[in-house]
Amino acid sequence: MAAPPDAASPEDIVSDIYSLSDQQLAANLEFIQEIGYGNWGSVWSCRSRVGTPSQTRRRLAVKLVHRTTARTTPARVRSLWNEMKIVRTLKDNRHPAIIDFHSFIITPSYALITMEYLPRLVPVEVRESKAKTWFESLLGGVAYLHARGIVHNDIKPANILLSRSEQPVLVDFGFAEKYDLNDGAPSTPKSFSVAVPSIGSSPSPTPKTPIAPFESNLAYGTPEYLSPERARGYKHDTRKSDVWSLGVTFFEIIVGRTPFEVDEGEEFSSKEDLERYWDRTNKGAWVGVWKMSSGLEKVLKKMIHPNAEVRVTGTKALQDGYFSSSLVGALPTTW
Repeated sequence: MAAPPDAASPEDIVSDIYSLSDQQLAANLEFIQEIGYGNWGSVWSCRSRVGTPSQTRRRLAVKLVHRTTARTTPARVRSLWNEMKIVRTLKDNRHPAIIDFHSFIITPSYALITMEYLPRLVPVEVRESKAKTWFESLLGGVAYLHARGIVHNDIKPANILLSRSEQPVLVDFGFAEKYDLNDGAPSTPKSFSVAVPSIGSSPSPTPKTPIAPFESNLAYGTPEYLSPERARGYKHDTRKSDVWSLGVTFFEIIVGRTPFEVDEGEEFSSKEDLERYWDRTNKGAWVGVWKMSSGLEKVLKKMIHPNAEVRVTGTKALQDGYFSSSLVGALPTTW
């Protein structure tokens, strides 16, 4: 992988994959502020140090992993590379609800991806009249992914950001998989045959002896958003699990909690806590009080159906009459 020139413009950096020295990275990017972090690494707000005044004023988001001697480092870097190679296959026909990645950069000390800067996390307890357009766009984005053999595997409010124009954007493809629609096996996009040096083996689970596209029997993701079949590690269609997670996410954006949480403060600090929660998801009965239109409630019950065979696909949910109708009054409901 060739290094970019010392005076690389943002357009140069956004269009390729690079191996740089730490000094070259510092010369090209100004790290302004850490805006997110976790066990996997951190996310920074950055600016390009080179280019025209408008280019250097433009914010970028950078997801960064420190390359240390820790045993977990290769898996973290490989997860970052997995994100880049999957989302990069969408670059020529990008959906507005899917994050736009710019570049993958590796240095002796860091691995990082640069992407568009999105200023805020999607809020919760939002008016349905406001959230409805978000839901339609996100459903369209997920249907778009599935049509291209991609599942996200970790849809939740924390992975949805808003642009300045309030376009919702699905981010964090660290758990995502791209399937070969011919044989079902997770595939490596052919356009990404570049070897990434010294970053170890992939942490992304591979379904055991897949029989059909999108089939898996693995359980990973964020516990509160796992479909019943995924939480138990049963053989399942990963697209249907994405739809479940998206439905739970929509409910939380409106109500402020998931449909199976007793209250917003419910904690899942033990296996017993999770088992009680997953028992509720298996039964499929929402708990507590919620307020939404009857049209949205019907759509969400189709998306959050405990039987994956009955659960709608993203495309079917998007075709529901709710999205072409005006809202009717929303009344508090207990079920």
